[in-house]
Amino acid sequence: MKGYRTFSLLIGLVFLAECMWSQALPGNTGDPNNPELVNPSFEDIARASLPPKGWIDCGFPNESPPDVQPSGAWEVYRPAYHGYTYLGMVTRENDTWEAVGQHLNHPLLKGHCYTFSIYLCSSSEYWSAVAPDSVVNREMLPDDLPKKNFDQAIKLRIWGGDGYCDKKELLAESPTIQNTNWQKYSWKIEPKRDISHIVLEAFFKTPTLFPYNGNILIDHASNFSMVSCVDGEELIIPPSVRILQPIEKINPRLNRVKINAVVRNIKSKTQIKFRVNSAFIDVFDFDPNTGAFSTNLSLKEGKNTIWLYARNEEGEAQDETQVYIIERGSTAEETSPPPTEEPPVKPKKSEYKVLKSLNDGKQVATGQIIQIENLYFPADSSNLSNKSSYEVLDELFHYLEEHPQVTIEVRGHTSGGTRGQPINMKFSEELSRARAKSVALYLVRKGIPADRIQYKGYGPSQPIASNENAEGRRK
Repeated sequence: MKGYRTFSLLIGLVFLAECMWSQALPGNTGDPNNPELVNPSFEDIARASLPPKGWIDCGFPNESPPDVQPSGAWEVYRPAYHGYTYLGMVTRENDTWEAVGQHLNHPLLKGHCYTFSIYLCSSSEYWSAVAPDSVVNREMLPDDLPKKNFDQAIKLRIWGGDGYCDKKELLAESPTIQNTNWQKYSWKIEPKRDISHIVLEAFFKTPTLFPYNGNILIDHASNFSMVSCVDGEELIIPPSVRILQPIEKINPRLNRVKINAVVRNIKSKTQIKFRVNSAFIDVFDFDPNTGAFSTNLSLKEGKNTIWLYARNEEGEAQDETQVYIIERGSTAEETSPPPTEEPPVKPKKSEYKVLKSLNDGKQVATGQIIQIENLYFPADSSNLSNKSSYEVLDELFHYLEEHPQVTIEVRGHTSGGTRGQPINMKFSEELSRARAKSVALYLVRKGIPADRIQYKGYGPSQPIASNENAEGRRK
């Protein structure tokens, strides 16, 4: 399959929270001292070559993604340790390996220590077809490809970085996993830099002379729990305070409200101060195990300032909000009053020089397809290298930044051969999928959330240009 191919994009407006997993941004939810993974038990529909919800494929562009097991595919039937499914990853004799990654809801902080654990084992059966390296043998049909058992023992490596699939720092690695029953593996991790993203990677035992076919099964990951870096020493962390919004309305007629908050790293109510306007109040409920704080109040008409403060041996923290009572019996309004200044001028949207169809000002419709010009790949490759390709992808990135409600599916296509020339359908489909994945990863690594982008390879089954002339085959 020679020449270059282009891509089409399926753009749809989708409410993400209703149809797919979304990942929390740092500081939005949970305990900042105990960063959590999305879907740590790798629960999903058991299937081959598609990572579980909440995880993005970080493997090689021309290779298949990890599996959700036990799917029966590759003869893997071991029950999950926790829940119903788990992650299966492999290494290959062609010196490639599988990996998945995601964005942490809170970063791992430089100079702090964390405990982390996960359950691992190996499967004695993990059969898969192996595509030959030579171009001539790529013409073999999928059923004719040789099958090999990926049954060798490998290890898990845990990386941290600044973006999706970024491997800046090796945080931990397991021994070579020989056990075929689930076992728990634990580490104390001390990052040398702040870590916002995590990668779980299958890798060969080291040292080794030659790459080989192996597998590892992964289940039931823990949170990253902050601990003292000195063994036996109690960890004391500065407190954190957050008043939860919206303020709960109990009896609007009497202006009764309930204040809920989260106060962490505090052992006793005596370490907390709570004030409404100028009056300190010591009647409130507090659970030091969960950090849950709550109290009921009757507020005065007009502006009410709610202030919450906590202090321990390592520091102090506070939060403040305002509740406005317009008149007796009215509804309480949280936070600041409506601004009196003029609203800011909405910035002018980008003018697209390549994706000109996005300049008409019309809102894209669900299912709308936009063919991207000037996006090319070298023959039989999924590597982006052409300057014009980066220009058009940067325009697409800016469009997605300006339209956060838009999700896309990247569709990859290859030529269907000319003059009845036979083609390898499997290789064509894998190549088109790898190219679509390259586009998706480029956008994700620039900052578009992974749950807004899907990708799929169609091979030559849905040509977008004629294969009978050079110009059509170039697209």
